[in-house]
Formats: sequence, C-alpha cells, structure tokens
Amino acid sequence: MEERIRRYQHNFRTIREAGCAVPTTAMADTLDPAEIEIWFADNAFNIERIKQVMKAVAELPDDTLLPSPLTKR
Repeated sequence: MEERIRRYQHNFRTIREAGCAVPTTAMADTLDPAEIEIWFADNAFNIERIKQVMKAVAELPDDTLLPSPLTKR
C-alpha cells in the first residue's frame, strides 16, 4: 500500500506541477496518506459493487427489460 500511495502522490504532484487541475472525480484532492488509503478502499468497494451488479444483470433471462435512466417515467 505504501508504494501505491507514493505513486499516487507523485502523480498528483506531477499533474499540479504541469499546471493542470487534478480531476477530483477520478482522484482524491489530497496528499495525505491516510486519506489516499481511504480513497483506495472506497474505490475497491465501489468496483466490487459494480462487479456484483454486472454479474446479477448477466444472469437475468435474455428477454429481461431493464429501465433506462434516459426514459421518462
């Protein structure tokens, strides 16, 4: 985990030094190792949740219709 945090901090600094904004939707806006570790844990949890949803959807019968978020109710 220490190496992942070190690389994260390096990437964060590189983005800032290049004059770019850190994409906060993709990265935690911090250099604090504890917050970065929490960010990694949150992302791992969300990835697992998405995998479980995809697995459940894949197991539905072929003729199942799922609501679209683009469809008005």
